[in-house]
Amino acid sequence: MSFDLNSCSQDCFNCIKSYKKKHRLSGAEENPFKISCSGIPTQYISDDLYQILPEDQVKTAEIMLDPVAWAREVLDWHCLDPDGEVWKRKNPNEYYNWVKKHPGEDILGKSRYHRPYQAKVLRCTSRRKVLRMGRQIGKTELLVIAMLFHLFTKPGVQETEGFRIVVITPYQSQIDLIFNRMDELLRGNAGTQNSVMSRTKSPPCKLVLNNHSMVTGFTAGTKSGGNADSVRGQKANMLVLDEADYLNPGDLDSALSIITNFPDATLWMSSTPKGTRDKFYNACQSKLYKEFHYPSFANPLWGPDLEATFREQLTEIGYKHEVEASFGEQEEGVFQNMYIEAAQFDFEYGALVRNPNWRFMLGVDWNDVKIGTSIACVGFNPIEQLFYFMDKQKVSRDGWNQTAACHKIAQMNQFWQPESIYVDSGGPAGGGTQVEMLKQFGWESLRKKGAGHPDSRLRDIVKPYAFGGSIEIHDLITKQPIKKPAKPFLVENTVRKFEHGVFKYPKSDEIFTKQLIGYIVDHVTVSGLPVYKAADESVGDHDLDAVMLALVAFTLETTDFGKPKFSIDFAFSGKIGEKTETSEEGVPGWVTVKSDKKVDPREENRPSLGRTQGLEENNKSLVTKKDSLPGSNLNNDSIKLWSWPGWERDAPRPKNEASVRRGANGVSVRVARPRRKNI
Repeated sequence: MSFDLNSCSQDCFNCIKSYKKKHRLSGAEENPFKISCSGIPTQYISDDLYQILPEDQVKTAEIMLDPVAWAREVLDWHCLDPDGEVWKRKNPNEYYNWVKKHPGEDILGKSRYHRPYQAKVLRCTSRRKVLRMGRQIGKTELLVIAMLFHLFTKPGVQETEGFRIVVITPYQSQIDLIFNRMDELLRGNAGTQNSVMSRTKSPPCKLVLNNHSMVTGFTAGTKSGGNADSVRGQKANMLVLDEADYLNPGDLDSALSIITNFPDATLWMSSTPKGTRDKFYNACQSKLYKEFHYPSFANPLWGPDLEATFREQLTEIGYKHEVEASFGEQEEGVFQNMYIEAAQFDFEYGALVRNPNWRFMLGVDWNDVKIGTSIACVGFNPIEQLFYFMDKQKVSRDGWNQTAACHKIAQMNQFWQPESIYVDSGGPAGGGTQVEMLKQFGWESLRKKGAGHPDSRLRDIVKPYAFGGSIEIHDLITKQPIKKPAKPFLVENTVRKFEHGVFKYPKSDEIFTKQLIGYIVDHVTVSGLPVYKAADESVGDHDLDAVMLALVAFTLETTDFGKPKFSIDFAFSGKIGEKTETSEEGVPGWVTVKSDKKVDPREENRPSLGRTQGLEENNKSLVTKKDSLPGSNLNNDSIKLWSWPGWERDAPRPKNEASVRRGANGVSVRVARPRRKNI
């Protein structure tokens, strides 16, 4: 700190306290407060000047030094209205309607013009400010008032030029909104209206004052990937970035370069967060920026109606971004930030040597010469049940790019000896030809080096994977083949690895981290399929594609999704309607008896192969003993064959009762074959 806290506002004490808490600073550090500012004075004019200067000059000096007082006196713009007098003067109907709806309620702090947080932001003297605010909180108003205050009260670097401001937004509509609001405020006062020298509406928008101060508005060309090329060569004493979280990182890099000639330049960044951990997020976390975080319900007009409206219109993640001004998760992002951070591990590529007990897969994403071919090796540790991003290579060379990539794949195959190599077979760079080249190389190695050489395996382990096509997987229950869109299956397979916490990659690989964070769903087709893309084309998604190919190789080559295992065990069921018991070992049909011996019911129900037969002297006929016939142990008490009256009443009643004996349960059983009368 380069100022005396004793002469500063209470807001400065609260700022330092929250700063230390945010960055977890202790008093042991010599100068923990890194923000460059001069503090907010308790009074802008010292007592000595009060005694020397006339009263009107003192008031003018205060107005020129205090942006809140300047906006109040010059523009009739207010952010402090505790008793509602400004509200009553400017919006009498709204004021009296509120009083009517809230009889007897104190109006203190309820005025639409009472927003003390805006006064804190305007009066803060930090040269680096980042405004993280929800919708309808008035952040655009803050930017407009701050720019007008600087244009009218701040000098340029040289005496012959005025104060220069450059404002950059991702959309032209935002530029129009800012400049139209400046026009409205300037037209409200005759003095400020006459101070405008020129106003240009065609892009780039420009407002020039009579004191040669000017503000120029640019759009960054975010959608076209222009990386704010239109602002190159500009210079400014103040740089304003509105909706900064919606600017590409390249836009911000180009924008920040225009204040390099002015070390003391003022920088304001404002946005509602969208969930990405990029430049705006880094600024909010930086020790050099003063962050102002205000959710939408800091607005004095916030109430149950607005709450219900936003809850209904926004998703849960959207509500966190738009209303709570929280980073949360990126709504259209594929990989959640919490899982990305959990996947980071302290190791470097090449630090983990090949372990013969691990399993390895390679993924290859073909690209043109400009981008290069990305090759990723993923290893699986069966003990930890974790996947590690072991190694990555990029081949980008003019001329024989794809041939060089094939040689690099062969080298990685020799070193890592993967079980499979999944290759992107689509895209502008193709991949089908390269697959054939690798397979041909494998067959030539088989002829020259033998089947045991790693190069010979290329003929079998290189497999194409078309992002735009479909793949055939197997249902885990029925084992029946089903078709899935290739790219969504590839992405969802990787997402599950992150969500389950089984994937690790080097924490130092910032490019891969940016690719994960910037991988979003661009849109959904009419058939309901998501279309993915990299939010930042300069970062791309090529390393990520290679990793996803390696991970999907594990899924299709080592799990039941790709190679289902069919059981060769079999078991006998019981009788119809009988419950089949299962032992603790999970073997159906086996039960445990009291003797602790495992008995197979199949043995109990199987007829004996050594049946015994006995003779009973009854009319000298051969009769089989009871329970000796197959199936007799089934306790079937239905009428047996040859039972009287025989053949379901088709046989005649025997005349000689001596030829009939009484069987079990009093059933008459014929012992001799019945004889029919000759008719």
